[in-house]
Amino acid sequence: MTDDTLVRTKPSTNGDISIRPLQTTADRKAFLEVPYEAYGHLEDWRAPLRFERAAQIDPAKNPSLARMEHVLMVARRGNDVVGRVAAFINPAHLEVHKDATGHFGFLDTISPDGEVVGALMQAAEDWLRSRGMKRIAGPFNFSVNEECGLLVDGFDTPPVMMMPHGRPDYAPALEACHYTKAMDLHAYMCSLGEPYRVPEKIRKLKEAFGRDPGLEVRMLNSQDYKGEINLVLDIFDDAWSNNWGFVPFGKDEITHLANELKPLIRRDGLWIGLIDGEPACFTLVLPNLNEATEGLDGRLLPFGWLQLLHRLNLRGTRTARLPLAGMRRKFHKTRRGMLAMVASCEAAFAAQHARGVREVEASWILETNRDLIKLVSVYAAPRYKTYRIYDKAL
Repeated sequence: MTDDTLVRTKPSTNGDISIRPLQTTADRKAFLEVPYEAYGHLEDWRAPLRFERAAQIDPAKNPSLARMEHVLMVARRGNDVVGRVAAFINPAHLEVHKDATGHFGFLDTISPDGEVVGALMQAAEDWLRSRGMKRIAGPFNFSVNEECGLLVDGFDTPPVMMMPHGRPDYAPALEACHYTKAMDLHAYMCSLGEPYRVPEKIRKLKEAFGRDPGLEVRMLNSQDYKGEINLVLDIFDDAWSNNWGFVPFGKDEITHLANELKPLIRRDGLWIGLIDGEPACFTLVLPNLNEATEGLDGRLLPFGWLQLLHRLNLRGTRTARLPLAGMRRKFHKTRRGMLAMVASCEAAFAAQHARGVREVEASWILETNRDLIKLVSVYAAPRYKTYRIYDKAL
């Protein structure tokens, strides 16, 4: 559900800033184009696929958005588009957290401009406040299970797939609007080495795994793809249900995600650990689509799709991302659970190395998740990016 009324016009030293919700096809195109205009000149930005970005803001194609009351807004100075933002109310978040918190996302400006950021955020705040929200948090595009966080450290390296990028000016602009840090999300880069190197601590855990006949690990059963995705996301929801910001996947979101990721999920990219025959944990590693689409400017026509297929299926990627992993809560803090988790991770890493992958980003990881941070530290994986969630009372 969207708002079709004028949100606001704000006086500015460089000309009045008008902010309106999307009303026309041209407005929608302008909203989608903002990041390409804003970051296209940056060496370390990677243009996402345009058709995928368009589908993300289309309720007919994005089931999670279809359930949210939301507004997408574009800021203009005169006839020039200068920025964008989204404000939305996620019923799944409210059902879990009961905190009267609305969210913002898709905060981008064509160039560094604190006045534009301030005007956009005031419009988002007013929209949420008018609908009874007491707090605003973000950025989320559109939930904690999608792209989220504002990049505050690590601007000198390109983002991997499904991770945001941006500029250093956004954080001080938000803080000038009285936003404060709610949580940091970290990204770690694991180097797989040449040849593949297994850390000594991990090698010992793998040996212990092999000595326990009740422990096993297996690849994705591609003959039951939808069933396997349902299984791992059920594990994920159970594993992370007590975590900060958790929102469970809805059934239609699972179906949507399964369809969206199917071209990227390889049989040896998803490994499931079993304890006495029960699926207990999983590790999913995906080829870094951003590496494969570099230089295409987000376009697959007329011949970009040929380059993409070549890069993914023939040449492969040197980088990958570990976006999802988890272990059922009843196995948390148990030795057998730890052994199964390590084995699934190791199997995924070794399989990707055999495909030519040499670096895997583990992201994102909550700054408070000491157990997972301890595990990645065993791989001597440096923390190389930090994404921040901000919030503010309304």
